[in-house]
Amino acid sequence: MEYRIRKAGVIGAGVMGATIAAHLANTRIDTVLLDIVPPQLTEEDKKKGLTEDNPEFRNKFAKKGLENALKSKPASFYLPEYAKRIKIGNLEDNLEWLKDVDWIIEVVVERLDIKQRVFEKVESVLTPGTIVTSNTSGLSARAMSEGRSENFRKHFAITHFFNPPRYMKLLELVPGPDTLPEVMEVLAEVCERVLGKGIVYAKDTPNFIANRIGIFSAFNVMRVMMEMGLSIEAVDKLTGPVIGNPKSASFRTGDLVGLDTMVHVARNVYDGVPNDERRDIFQPPDFINKMLEKNMLGQKAGQGFYKKTKDPEGKKLILSLDYNTLEYKPQEKVSIPSLGAAKNLPGTAEKIKSLYYAQDVGGQFTFKTMSETLIYAANRIPEIADDIVNVDNAMKWGFARKFGPFETWDILGVGKSVEKMKAAGYQVPGWVEEMLGQGKESFYKREAGKLLYYDIHSKDYKEVPIKPGIILLPSLKERNMEIASNPGASLIDIGDGIACLEFHSKMNAMGDDIVNMTLKAADIVSERFDGLVIANHADNFSVGANLPLVLFTAQEEEWDDLDWMIKTFQDAFMKLKYLNKPVVAAPAGMALGGGCEICLAADRVRYAAETYMGLVEVGVGLIPAGGGTKELYIRNTEHLFEVPRGGVYPKQIELMPFVARAFETIAMARVSTSGPEAVKLGYLRPTDKMTVNRDYLIEDAKKTVLAMNMEGYVPPEPKDEIRVAGENTFAMLKLAVWTMHTSGYITEHDVTVSEKVAYVLCGGRVQSDTKVTEQYLLDLEREAFLSLCGHPKTQARIQHMLNTGKPLRN
Repeated sequence: MEYRIRKAGVIGAGVMGATIAAHLANTRIDTVLLDIVPPQLTEEDKKKGLTEDNPEFRNKFAKKGLENALKSKPASFYLPEYAKRIKIGNLEDNLEWLKDVDWIIEVVVERLDIKQRVFEKVESVLTPGTIVTSNTSGLSARAMSEGRSENFRKHFAITHFFNPPRYMKLLELVPGPDTLPEVMEVLAEVCERVLGKGIVYAKDTPNFIANRIGIFSAFNVMRVMMEMGLSIEAVDKLTGPVIGNPKSASFRTGDLVGLDTMVHVARNVYDGVPNDERRDIFQPPDFINKMLEKNMLGQKAGQGFYKKTKDPEGKKLILSLDYNTLEYKPQEKVSIPSLGAAKNLPGTAEKIKSLYYAQDVGGQFTFKTMSETLIYAANRIPEIADDIVNVDNAMKWGFARKFGPFETWDILGVGKSVEKMKAAGYQVPGWVEEMLGQGKESFYKREAGKLLYYDIHSKDYKEVPIKPGIILLPSLKERNMEIASNPGASLIDIGDGIACLEFHSKMNAMGDDIVNMTLKAADIVSERFDGLVIANHADNFSVGANLPLVLFTAQEEEWDDLDWMIKTFQDAFMKLKYLNKPVVAAPAGMALGGGCEICLAADRVRYAAETYMGLVEVGVGLIPAGGGTKELYIRNTEHLFEVPRGGVYPKQIELMPFVARAFETIAMARVSTSGPEAVKLGYLRPTDKMTVNRDYLIEDAKKTVLAMNMEGYVPPEPKDEIRVAGENTFAMLKLAVWTMHTSGYITEHDVTVSEKVAYVLCGGRVQSDTKVTEQYLLDLEREAFLSLCGHPKTQARIQHMLNTGKPLRN
């Protein structure tokens, strides 16, 4: 049977159900969202004149869920209008809608009896071959499918999304006892390629992989904290970014998840695994039970491990909990020598090693908590997963950690850390000692450009499976596919006649190295390759220009040097724009300032769904000067001058609305919250395409280049007759800016910067409908940029951004 997922039904419109429906809608899967009919009319319903037969009343829960998804932060939808792809209803009147869907996802309360009743209802309308899955975080697939028909059981599995579904990569896929292999295959394909998830194959055990190890780690951290008398804020400093975890660390994460949810998951493990050697850890400490009694559940209750309040002067204040008294207190200043020393080391791996082997209280805490989590994870194989790769991926993708437990163990040095563990009285899993006894000193190793992992079943290394369509640049470099390189960028042969320009400077900020490699790449590709992809694997494609270099050069008043730098920057992007081979940019994460401008210079953009793009230079008192101001003007106006077939070139067009749109986007430093919003803002074209799963982004960009060549690529012709709006439109924009200033919305320096943006967009002091060249607009950009670099308030803004990471309004 051929399975296709075009329509889906989601049952349960709570936080998870509504946001899963939102993500299905993001990826163009039409979705019905159903919930129960409210038990009775409220007083508010009666005031509205609603009756129990009224659809507004009967669909209230589903409607509320959709409304909450639309209001959620971070945003659940790529664009708010995608909510139109969701149809709301209820399980009594609209159950029949499920006959027409290809995939039904159950997302109701975590109670087996309720889930079983829902599945009984679903089966009454189930079309043979429709896939049914549960989003349970820990209940058994066997128990949920018990008593159901053979057709149901064969098409039933668990698809455990993590919250928020749009952003968290992990999806745990768990089969039932009778699930067809082809059903697992189609679920993996759709969830990975369409929804952008990272698939981890888990076994049907309580709480699967991520929550089993994650909750053990969280509750064990509490136990060690209490034993050592550490504060909540001290533990969060020790368990945050310094060891590769998110900034929310342990207790801020607990507040986000909700204490009641954490305890529910822990109790599910406790009840379900009577033979777990660390079962006692899943019993909540007394202070946690008291917090539950007092409704101190975290962010949703306004108080948990932390509480937001205000000081007597009205300033925001975050208090931390004293778990001995359950009273809130000002956060203490955390001063732990090993923590301070670790923070000063380069790279997360060095930080982890430093803390783990330190002798002070920070080192002791890290050694205990990390060792016990590593041992616990190793003891869970093959109970919860067949290999270390699934465990590591689950912990990275489910909790946004930089390293999984076995990757962390490799960082520590398996042999050295095992000696320290055994000296402290810990019992190390037998298979780990056996691995070391065979002379195998790490869980992972690289050979000939391939990543291998230790497999406990064969007692040897196996290749980490890489699916077709995933291009890994580090692997290509190991196989000597690097063509040219400098400290900031590389040019790599990615096969089929296509090269990839990779940035690898700090934060991929654009300095001399990247600009020089861009120029070199253009020359090499022009002569030896069929096209160019611009991409990298960093969290952020590029955060923009090298601000410290700009500030230093301006402060030294080396204006000729700065002028040359900006001119070279512009020339590099213009060279890409008019290269005789197709250029496709593949941004993901932040593509700001120069990172946005290089995308604007490309023929096409293959963007990741999570692309946050913008021209943000005004935030530091500058304007986009790498062609960004010029390109945004062209993109907002070029459609106005297209000659209709058999028609006449337009003579007179009112440019003001289109100039104003470009001006507003730049002057307000608008950054997209998704790839589709970048299209809406004009940074990307409707012809640019999206990849939801970033793992496939470089391959998709490469395919775009190949397709452009198959179609017969012809480079664009230089634009030497660009019509500009001139000084009348410039005067109107100046008036609008001044009005905002007099109303108190912007500062005097904001006015200065905004007028520079308007000046360039309008083509300077020329008459309306004057025709100019691209180089003319680039010269205006550069002139404006240089003049602003010399302004003391701009220099203060840049310095403040470098010091704090936040914009300054002066």
